[in-house]
Amino acid sequence: MSDEPGGFRSKTGVRVRFVMDTSALIRYLVRPGAAIKELIEVLWLGDRIEMVTCPELLTELEGVLKRDYILALIQPAEALVLLDAIRRKAEFLPSLGTMPPYTRDRKDDKFVACAVAGSVDCVITVDKDLLDLETLVGIQLLAPYRFLELYRAGHGQT
Repeated sequence: MSDEPGGFRSKTGVRVRFVMDTSALIRYLVRPGAAIKELIEVLWLGDRIEMVTCPELLTELEGVLKRDYILALIQPAEALVLLDAIRRKAEFLPSLGTMPPYTRDRKDDKFVACAVAGSVDCVITVDKDLLDLETLVGIQLLAPYRFLELYRAGHGQT
């Protein structure tokens, strides 16, 4: 994947592979912008890009979705549909085990560790701490809108 003019394509030459952190998935359920809706509903569910995840990421998402203040903001049925889609469509890696420290916030290390283990092209996030890093261990950390810009440029779309 390249951040240069012309956008990017997958490192593997197949579909772009990504990890999406919990903050971006919750944003999709609470207040989805056009970029994250297109990313999930058109690109991922349309089999143009491939989500990679692991038990630690799914467990965190499930836990966050049970929090009272999140339940007050979302439609529980939509959360169940998203969880089902992740379970059915995402590539699941084995448990990550012990992770090296990648970030300032150790709770974010699992997203980077999953990305490294899954040889993904990027981590999609709305977490400012991660976005400020831009790249970690050769993996870009991108906001949904930036991912779409690069994806479109790399696939001849505007």
